[in-house]
Amino acid sequence: MRAGGPDEKDGPVERVPSPSRLRHPDRSVPELRAQLVDLLCDRAPADARAALSFGAAIDHLTGTVYGSAPLWGDEAVPYDVAAELRRRRPDVTWQLVNDVTAALLDFAAVHAGPEVRRVAYLTVSSGVALRTADLERRRIPVDGQGLQGEVGHLPVPLTDPGADVLAGLPCECGARDHVASIASGPGLVRVADRLGLSRPAEVADWLPAALAAKNQGAQRLLELCAAPVAHLLRTLWCLDPHLDLVGIGGGVTEGLAGHYAAEIRRRLAAATSYADRGRDDEWLDGRLLFCAPGQVDPLRGAQRVGDWLPGITR
Repeated sequence: MRAGGPDEKDGPVERVPSPSRLRHPDRSVPELRAQLVDLLCDRAPADARAALSFGAAIDHLTGTVYGSAPLWGDEAVPYDVAAELRRRRPDVTWQLVNDVTAALLDFAAVHAGPEVRRVAYLTVSSGVALRTADLERRRIPVDGQGLQGEVGHLPVPLTDPGADVLAGLPCECGARDHVASIASGPGLVRVADRLGLSRPAEVADWLPAALAAKNQGAQRLLELCAAPVAHLLRTLWCLDPHLDLVGIGGGVTEGLAGHYAAEIRRRLAAATSYADRGRDDEWLDGRLLFCAPGQVDPLRGAQRVGDWLPGITR
């Protein structure tokens, strides 16, 4: 959350861990939701403007949250966070936006040149999600529920040879065989366990060094977890030839850095059909950016959303 007084353009930034199911698996969803609202209300100064970057599937037109696997697991009962915040702290002007939407707006402002017609940002972290914006019309399209790009909860294509070993892996939302079941940070752990890899408990600590050492198990893990993301990108460009720039960020992308980028690019370079003849380095260099830590700031993006609100439309 970034909060400032009525005459401040930029207020101080405070980063604190969210009360989530991942951090507190013993707490109920109502408890976690109440603690989240308490946390936000306690930290907002009097008469502030508070810009919130919120990690959940959210109706961008109302502020109602439909679900958040990292925050609340498989809970699917909608929760009107914005209304509760306004009820508790009516002196604060609450501006609530999905964190991927916020990241997209910051990414576009920093990296999209005047020639970019449409831009997208994909996060691969505790979950997987995507947002796109039409820069020519200054619009972010949403559906009847105010949603867009919850691609982590699409069925995962298991098309690699031997990938059927991953069938049935769970997703944090409670379903199975989703993109996030395999491609997310928790998905990396599930895939490593399914492959029977001998490793330390923390995959994130082991995997970069194992990839640098050309460990075959680590390489297979990366290949399988990157495959759904490459498939998403290939599909995006097939459906929207005017998508001129895509940024990829999040903990998985940043933690695996060059290894992850090289695997995604390798897959996109391969021809799959006459409709997808593969993308060469020059083409990818102009359209695909793997973001380093700090390159994209969702809190800064949350502040930018005010300029975009008229263009977030069904």
